[in-house]
Amino acid sequence: MSPKSYHHGHLRSAILNEAHSILESQGEEAMTMRRIANGVGVSAMAAYKHFANRDAILQALAIQGFNKLAHVTSSARKKNKLLADEQLVAIGVAYIMHGISHPKIYRVMFGQLTSGIPNPVTKSAADEAYSVLCDCLRDNAEHFGFEKEEAETHAFSVWSMAHGMTSLFVEGHARTRNFKTKAQQRAVATRGAELVARGISFRLGNEASDDR
Repeated sequence: MSPKSYHHGHLRSAILNEAHSILESQGEEAMTMRRIANGVGVSAMAAYKHFANRDAILQALAIQGFNKLAHVTSSARKKNKLLADEQLVAIGVAYIMHGISHPKIYRVMFGQLTSGIPNPVTKSAADEAYSVLCDCLRDNAEHFGFEKEEAETHAFSVWSMAHGMTSLFVEGHARTRNFKTKAQQRAVATRGAELVARGISFRLGNEASDDR
């Protein structure tokens, strides 16, 4: 069978789509340049014109993953004109459920950030996804009872919960076996996000103290 003909930009996209498909169906170890090229219907040499090696493809997949995460969490926040607390919960639940639904790409995303010196473009994409949470807290700082300048500090606490719970599910921790269905997973994700939203609100804490 003769190699397929692709427009330059289309071939790059096709390679990434095939790599993503192999990652999801067979795992990261199955992702070889030759297998990816064969799946697309081109020579390995043609694939190398777009990506220097397998690691370059993993970096590109990580960037795609962070861009998608930013879109998912941003969309969740903007849905139905939510109140401040609801926005924070929506971001947390969207983050956790997205990671649970795409465990292999989630591993690749954060694996690229923690292996040596992160690629600047990958780090930028990760920062963009993180900024959705920071912006939510900054925009609603008065509601939560802290200064706008403190938003990123509090965002780290919120992200730690979301990333921690997601990682437990992604890695198949024994305790996650109690939450097998999507409904159960969403329920525990929502509960966790609600607890964090309540804990991050200094305003509510101060009001509670004044009431006593």
